[in-house]
Amino acid sequence: MVPVLTPDGMKTVDEFSPSPPARAGSVVSVLVVDDEAAVRRFACRVLERAGYSVFEAIDGLEALELIQGQTVALEVVVSDIVMPRMNGVELMQALALSRPSLPVILMSGYATSALSERGIVAPCGILTKPFLAEHLLAEVDRCVRRPGGGSSAA
Repeated sequence: MVPVLTPDGMKTVDEFSPSPPARAGSVVSVLVVDDEAAVRRFACRVLERAGYSVFEAIDGLEALELIQGQTVALEVVVSDIVMPRMNGVELMQALALSRPSLPVILMSGYATSALSERGIVAPCGILTKPFLAEHLLAEVDRCVRRPGGGSSAA
């Protein structure tokens, strides 16, 4: 079982009771991209338990291939920044051209200010690792509800 840190203390993902997905009555599809299997599985499990339809990729290149060949309409991408082959910023830049309305949430061990210094600005959201399950769900919900969604790259 994967432990989840909540404001009420540690719980397993099985004990975690999230709020329902952003769009009641329809399934929201999310793509989780991270080369660290433990982080990717944690995010996928939290999102699945909350009622999201979840797809996963190990890096930006696999994510881009999945998105380009996807028959299911993805509504948000949650991606790590530092990955082999194609990193999260490169993925966000490619999506800004091919799918500009697709929201991208970046995950990083770097502080938000450090990301700004590196020219990484204005994705739909940034999650600083490690993050709480509630923070992941809140960011996904906020980005799905955001008018126009979209990713932007420097």
